[in-house]
Amino acid sequence: MKEQFQLLQRDTVERAALGIRPGNVLVTVRDYNTLSHLKWALERIDTKEQDIVVMSARISQFGAAAYDLATEQIFSDYEQQLFTKAVSIAESFGKKVSLLLVPARDVWSAIVQTESKLESSAVVAGGSSKMTAQEQAFQMGRAWEASQEPKRQFILQVVHPDRKIDTFHIGPHTPSMKTEDVHLVHRLWLNITREPGLDKVHHHDIVTEALTRFAREYAGRDRQDILRDLRKNSGSRIGTRSIGQQTVEPSLQHISPPQSSEEDGDKGKKKDGPASPPVVGPY
Repeated sequence: MKEQFQLLQRDTVERAALGIRPGNVLVTVRDYNTLSHLKWALERIDTKEQDIVVMSARISQFGAAAYDLATEQIFSDYEQQLFTKAVSIAESFGKKVSLLLVPARDVWSAIVQTESKLESSAVVAGGSSKMTAQEQAFQMGRAWEASQEPKRQFILQVVHPDRKIDTFHIGPHTPSMKTEDVHLVHRLWLNITREPGLDKVHHHDIVTEALTRFAREYAGRDRQDILRDLRKNSGSRIGTRSIGQQTVEPSLQHISPPQSSEEDGDKGKKKDGPASPPVVGPY
């Protein structure tokens, strides 16, 4: 049985107006058959202390809610089933979630901008059958780079069906270094501090000098040599990924779950016809 939701349409995302606390966790959903990542989040988060926001993005031509559409057009039969399942899962944990439907041209931009407006601390997404977790993070990062200031750094956690978790930092962050690279910096520091007048050099001075030289060489005649070495060493497909579509300001629909599914019974129940999931991207 599908829940009967109260649909509140808004033009912009306003966290305080929606009663969502900062530091919340944004859980992206698309398919009501693959919500194991929502269960994962509910198992680990005390919603008395931290809100969980369940978000679905609907890809539209305009990417905005400034059009006078009927509720059935804005909130489709499939989306009702999706949010009904999400609420049911949350209730099985004895917890509540907030529900958001975000019309957008590009799902990645919608997630990034919604996360920023809601002041979320993390985004939790399900694993995709169409792209790896690294590719999901790459697309999220590109959307973050293309978004307008002010920008917020956040954590992306991709939860696979087998409960394997891939965690990524979106936005500038301290990179992780291999042990051998740390040792290399230390060996350079030992050698350089033995030189006359360089006994006060710190490890970070060596890293800064190395990066400055790298940037200068990359901007000069050595660019192609550097790219060739990076391709060889990383095995990545540099230059083969697209940036994605132009970012747009996402509008917001806040869906209030019913207070009790038992009270409503079969009131307002519609016949469930065949429904196809909206194409909202692999997340």
